[in-house]
Amino acid sequence: MCGNIVIMKRVVVIGGGPAGMMAACRAAECGARVTLLEKMNKLGLKLSLTGKGRCNITNTEPQIMTFIEKYGDNGKFLINAFNTFFNKELMEFLKRRGLVLKELSGGRIYPDSDNSWNVVDVFADYLKELRVHIELESPVKELLHYQNIIGGVVHENGTVLCDAVIVATGGNSYSKTGSSGDGYQLARVTGHKVTAIYPGLVPFNLLDIDPRLNGLKLKNIKATVTVDEEVLSEAFGEFYFTEWGADGSVILRLSRDVKEEIQEDYLTLHIDLKPALDEQKVHERILREINSNGKISYRNMLKEMLPEKMISYFITRTQIPEDTKIANITKEQRETIVKNLKDLTFTITGTRSFDEAIVTSGGVELSHIDPKTMESKKIKNLYFAGEVLNIDGDTGGYNLQAAFSTGYVAGENAAKEKENNEEN
Repeated sequence: MCGNIVIMKRVVVIGGGPAGMMAACRAAECGARVTLLEKMNKLGLKLSLTGKGRCNITNTEPQIMTFIEKYGDNGKFLINAFNTFFNKELMEFLKRRGLVLKELSGGRIYPDSDNSWNVVDVFADYLKELRVHIELESPVKELLHYQNIIGGVVHENGTVLCDAVIVATGGNSYSKTGSSGDGYQLARVTGHKVTAIYPGLVPFNLLDIDPRLNGLKLKNIKATVTVDEEVLSEAFGEFYFTEWGADGSVILRLSRDVKEEIQEDYLTLHIDLKPALDEQKVHERILREINSNGKISYRNMLKEMLPEKMISYFITRTQIPEDTKIANITKEQRETIVKNLKDLTFTITGTRSFDEAIVTSGGVELSHIDPKTMESKKIKNLYFAGEVLNIDGDTGGYNLQAAFSTGYVAGENAAKEKENNEEN
């Protein structure tokens, strides 16, 4: 139930991504006459790319406050939205409309088909069923407002007068899908502060990366980022080298924590290849190998400790001849081996661009938005939802859940008759 509904209240939603489509659906469910404006020629283009085309829809973590922790300091803004529409409600919403879901490790929820377009299709079909008017290739140029009350929008193909507007334009990542920061300008010209924005959940560029490492994937490693020996962040998970640097879940998580520092200076990336063993245990393992197989070469010993693709690079890094009999390895050389197994370092020169970032970190200042309704505190009947807001989460389905939840709340409240228009 929506309560206090104005029959055929006119709502315009700007942006056909996850937040925008959900907002349009909920506003229409609540009795509003909805127009959805999308600048690209299809709905859900960015959604179609999420999870490498598989779409990690949400996460099954049942506790809202544990879920909230995945968004850092700004996570508390989402408490009301999640209490209104959370992962269980989202999964039921999709399943009721025929989408079969599956759960993978870490509570990650995907469509069973591993095809993100199936998620987009659910929304497209439901929007049609709800008779939402969709205008594609219609980028918005201006918000019409008078005396701090919204009145409509001007877009590429005309003007739409309305009772409420929901800005769900996304952030600045994957700009080719239409998510190119348009919402920030709409926010600024209506008096909202937009924080500094950074690529979020984004790979690192590394200095002088050795081409032999390109494509090497490492599982269950620990990675740490430091500046001047100060630890900025650390994470465990999957890591892989690329032709330009480092990627993988562990790197994406680190990138959220060092987004500001990485703009200012070169940072150091430390990789612990044996996080389950402390340095003493690694020393003991090498000594056992020397005592039992002293005649084998250094290269052959490394075959028991490292992926094949990494061995030649590791030999170069430690500067120990590959044909050295391990019985002849000195104490100093053992220490070098252990040091590189436990603390293999690289220089981070920056991140990849916004076009390779999964999300945008930063956005519309949250203190300007009512977390109970997603309505602006500056302009009546203007709402914001999704990635355009200054909130971003970890990998694992958290960012899409935030988009769907804030979109749902914005849509519901945009369709409501306000009980008291004196306050906002």
